[in-house]
Amino acid sequence: MSVAGNPETIRLGPRQTLTVLSSDPAALELECTWTPGDPPPTHWHPSQHEHFEVLEGELTVLVDGTRRVLGAGEVLDVPPRTAHGMWNAGPSRCRARWTVTPAQRTEEMFRFLATDPGLLAKASLVWRFRHELRLGRPRG
Repeated sequence: MSVAGNPETIRLGPRQTLTVLSSDPAALELECTWTPGDPPPTHWHPSQHEHFEVLEGELTVLVDGTRRVLGAGEVLDVPPRTAHGMWNAGPSRCRARWTVTPAQRTEEMFRFLATDPGLLAKASLVWRFRHELRLGRPRG
């Protein structure tokens, strides 16, 4: 966990870096940087809300099957049980502020993913963090 005034950085593979701005049970606040790359797997969160504010560049988002490109100053709210994915399909880096509420074990999940970004495709990650992350689309 980061200490106030000394944010910690978590690298999720070669194209995504997270800086933990604050973390407590109510909310996890991050600044995320993406370099251009491919989309992540579509996923959803059973009980968490996500809020994104683009600070720089372009963030491509896929939310419930609709693709959009957000520019600096634009925001996106993703309610629980909404299939989505975010990535940088633009020509230069993208930065966004990202808030997850409630935090649950999301920071721990990111740290776990940082040990091997290929774990996202493994059942062990999905089972261990099933309250934070589900792959694909929600049923019903």
